[in-house]
Amino acid sequence: MPRFRAAAVVAAAALLMAGCTTGPGLAKTNSPRRTVQAGADTTTSAEPSTRSSAPVNRPVDPAFAAERLRLVNPCALIEKDLLQTVGTPSRYTSSSYTRCSNYMKDKGGKTLNVTVDIGYTLTSTELKNARNTIAGLKSSEQKLTSTCAITAVTQENPPQAVRVQVGVGSEGAEPCEPARKLLEGVVRKLRGNPQKYSPPKGSPVEVDPCAVVDKATLAPVVGASPRMLAFGLHQCSWSGQSAQMQIEFKTARIPRDGKFDTQSAEVDLGGPKGYQVLKDGPFPTCELVVVRTKDSSDAGEIVELSVGATKDKTLDRCQAVQAFAKGVIPSLPS
Repeated sequence: MPRFRAAAVVAAAALLMAGCTTGPGLAKTNSPRRTVQAGADTTTSAEPSTRSSAPVNRPVDPAFAAERLRLVNPCALIEKDLLQTVGTPSRYTSSSYTRCSNYMKDKGGKTLNVTVDIGYTLTSTELKNARNTIAGLKSSEQKLTSTCAITAVTQENPPQAVRVQVGVGSEGAEPCEPARKLLEGVVRKLRGNPQKYSPPKGSPVEVDPCAVVDKATLAPVVGASPRMLAFGLHQCSWSGQSAQMQIEFKTARIPRDGKFDTQSAEVDLGGPKGYQVLKDGPFPTCELVVVRTKDSSDAGEIVELSVGATKDKTLDRCQAVQAFAKGVIPSLPS
C-alpha cells in the first residue's frame, strides 16, 4: 500500500503529477479552505443541511462509512484498468486526501480530464435533486457544455457522495457517458477492498475532526451548545452567537521557514510549534497551523485551526485559537 506521496509546487503553484510504481500516489498541495461565518444561513444551496429525517451519520451502506473512507486512496479508485475503458490514462495528481485526477485522452485521442472525490459534501438542494440511480445509489448529474459532474449519494444526513467529474475539450465527446461509466466502477471498487493509505507516524488522516474537540474547549468561544457542521471527511466547524471555531486536517507543502503566510508568527504550544496569523475584515479570524508530518521533499500533513468572530465581539482570537490547539493536539496520533 502506498504511503502518502510528495509533489513539488512549480510555477504559480501548478501541480506536479505524482506517479507511482506500486499504484497511484497522492500529491501534496495546499487545498482551498472552506469557512462559514457564524450566523450564516447554512441550509441554503450554498451549504450542506442536516435537516434530513435520515439517521445521522449513517451511510446507506457500511462500505461508505466515514471511518472507512478516510483511509481510501482516491487514486486507487480510478486505476488504469477502469480508466482504460474510456481512453488512455496519463499520470495521477491529487490536491487533498480525498481527491484524485487524471488528465488523459479519450479513445479518439482527445482531451478527457477525470476527477474523483470521496466524502463529497452535498447541499440540501443537491440531495433533493438526486432523482436518478447509479450503481444502486441515488444520483444526480450537472452538465455544462464540456463538463459533467455526477454524484452518487453515500449518506443522507449529513449528505455526502462520491463524485466523478469529466471534462472534455471544445471538440470532445459527450462528457456524461464516460462519467457514468467511471462512477459505476468507482462505487464498485469502494464496495470491494479498495487500496488504502499507509499513513506515516503522526498522521491525522484517520481522525474524525468533529469528535476530537471537547465541549470544554469550545464553550469559551461559541457557548455550551454550538451548531456543528462537518464538511467532507476532514473538516469541522462550530458556530455560536457571533463566533466560530474550525479545524481541518489536510495535506500541504511545508514551507522551509514554517510560515504558511508571510505574516505568520511562530508560537509555542507547549511542545509542538504553531504558526499563526490574524486576518482582519468584517469577521476577523486568527488562523493557526501545526505541522504533523513532513518528508524529505517538504510534503506533509497539517492541522489548521481558526477562531473568528464579528468585529463587535470582545475576544482575543489568537489566544483563543492557541487554547483550541492545546486542547486538540494531545488527542491526535503522535
